[in-house]
Amino acid sequence: MDAEEIARKFSMRELRPIAKKYGIATRCVKKIDIVKAFSPEAIAELEASKGPQIKSGMA
Repeated sequence: MDAEEIARKFSMRELRPIAKKYGIATRCVKKIDIVKAFSPEAIAELEASKGPQIKSGMA
């Protein structure tokens, strides 16, 4: 998954704690810049935190 897809998939509320953990500034920064600064470990942690989503619908 590339940086643009990750930035679209996750909100700032989800990105901020992981960015803080890895020492990435989040004030006055766009989401795409935060995602580009993430290490591969941070991206893996972010994707693991989201987990598989099951959409409930009227069946």
